[in-house]
Amino acid sequence: MRKVTAIVLSAMMALSLSACGSTAKETDVKETTVASSGTETTAAKAEDTREPIKIGVSAPDLTNVFFIQIKDAMQAALSGSKDELIIQDAGGDQNKQMNDVADMINQGCDVICISAINSEGVRATLEACKEADIPVIAFNTSVKNPELVQCTVVSDNKEAGKLCAQALADSLGGKGKVVEITYSTTEVCYDRQFGFEEELKKYPDIEIIQTKDVEKPKSDYSQPIMVDFINANPVIDGVFTINDPTARGAIAALKEAGRLDATKVVSVDGSDEGKGFIRAGEMIASAAQDPAGIGTTCIETAYRLLSGQTIEEKVVVPMSIITGENVDQ
Repeated sequence: MRKVTAIVLSAMMALSLSACGSTAKETDVKETTVASSGTETTAAKAEDTREPIKIGVSAPDLTNVFFIQIKDAMQAALSGSKDELIIQDAGGDQNKQMNDVADMINQGCDVICISAINSEGVRATLEACKEADIPVIAFNTSVKNPELVQCTVVSDNKEAGKLCAQALADSLGGKGKVVEITYSTTEVCYDRQFGFEEELKKYPDIEIIQTKDVEKPKSDYSQPIMVDFINANPVIDGVFTINDPTARGAIAALKEAGRLDATKVVSVDGSDEGKGFIRAGEMIASAAQDPAGIGTTCIETAYRLLSGQTIEEKVVVPMSIITGENVDQ
């Protein structure tokens, strides 16, 4: 691995509780769950006595505050003042993500972090990184070919779906008609849907009457789907959306139709926007991720990779549920 000797000193200063790290006693562990914090830094800011490190980051949508928070945490976690993040926004375009990563390879990035737009379609991009001998960290969503990445850093997205289902079932008193706005192209969103549907099986009087994928997980794409649901169904008691931006479109459609008061909306992200919806009584719950924890863990893992240390194959960052009862906490 390039630059191994150069960064060992800095990497040894990493916090001993590094989420993706391993000690000699941990080397047999293949999966780790980390505590939700996001406030801890990767290492003390040491003097730059080594060659700078360049880390590429391909984000799927930097208009989403969740990915902005990940990016900010990554920047804060750099341990050297001359180390650099090369950040590209794919804008929901798989071809652009492929071209962005190719550019990172050409720029000589030492590690590349990818949140795949398409968990299966990203394979060619991962193979290009392998050919260039550049290690890859998958974040936010798993990929269909995990052998092509060195570590995967994700939220417990099945648990997120279950938490949403529980919150919705409680709000509906265990019965009602529910629709889903989904995005099964990425494994992260599929897992949320799977967890939601699995948990709802415990409530036989709750029926999922329609499900549809958005083209992109944004409000511009979810609002027309919600309009179609409203036109097709005189009664919709609940809505599950795969993230807060998608919830925004569903809420707008329900408002326009005058049906928001009669329909309970749940989502995933726990973003500031989602918390605003909850405070306004427009959404009952959002399963909260820890974007700072994800971003910090990615950078900690990158340093460990480059220093030749053992890392975990998968790190799972816990989720929690935000409701009207705890939103101000």
